[in-house]
Amino acid sequence: VSIMPAAGVQQIRTRLAYRVGRRLGFSSMGFALSRLARSRLGLVRSERLDIMSDWLAQRSKKATKRSDVICLYAPEGAGKTSFAAQFSGATFAMSENETGFVHLMAKDLVDPQNYFPEFRSWSELVEATNEMIAPDDPKQRPRTFVVDTIGGAQNLLVDQICNDKYGGEMNRKGFLSYMEGWDACLPLWRAWLAKLEQLRNKGTTIVLLAHAMTITHKNPTGEDYHRFVAELHPKFWSLVRKFADLICFLNFHDEVEDGKGKGGRRRVYYFERDAAFDAKNRHGLAGFVELVKKSDGKRPAATNGEEAAAGSKGGS
Repeated sequence: VSIMPAAGVQQIRTRLAYRVGRRLGFSSMGFALSRLARSRLGLVRSERLDIMSDWLAQRSKKATKRSDVICLYAPEGAGKTSFAAQFSGATFAMSENETGFVHLMAKDLVDPQNYFPEFRSWSELVEATNEMIAPDDPKQRPRTFVVDTIGGAQNLLVDQICNDKYGGEMNRKGFLSYMEGWDACLPLWRAWLAKLEQLRNKGTTIVLLAHAMTITHKNPTGEDYHRFVAELHPKFWSLVRKFADLICFLNFHDEVEDGKGKGGRRRVYYFERDAAFDAKNRHGLAGFVELVKKSDGKRPAATNGEEAAAGSKGGS
């Protein structure tokens, strides 16, 4: 007669406990084993009722106000950086070759604000984010943290993963092999967004700037069409869209007559999604607001009629 080894018996017990635990709604094997033992004593049902009672007692209708996460994307030269510079107490994090804010400040086109040296690696950006989270004194943290741009931050992360895991090979034999490189980046991108979440929970407004680009949208209900999105990998952009409280698309208003483009000088901020672009807001803002420059040429402001439209909910 063959006797099953003790390890085999333990494996069967573990599998059985895991299956039973899954049926009961538990994922931890050890926890499932404990529940299984106590179920024989008829204690599980009463404990489940106690847990449900505790959760019901913790329901609430109160909401804690938090700082916002704002994402603005636009074509080059539309005024992304000038927009972000108007936030009080801002600190700018500029990715490599995205130093437009310094030039604007040097020409006295925006008010002076704090800024980090130009980031040239992903680890530098993460370290700077950690240092802003660390202080317990709110006076030591910026009121607004501006990332200019998140596309540049993405490139820093891609460079790090490509060098660390693929020997610097940005091709189908390396980073681009079955798109594995992009998937390898996602955990670190999520972790950085989680750090930004910690920072906003401590009272700092997060402003994420990005360039705009056009893509062909695969339309499941009809013909494909072109639309504007942020210049990010689709998986990165998806995470940012979910994270942000307000996504604004800034663009120049163009008109087409007889196949020729006209205008293109009026700037319009869009706050509601359209087939042509991504946008959203959790503030009840109007669908769009057109801005014009004041006489000093520095500060854009809404026209009178559009100020009224911006105050109404659901308008466009």
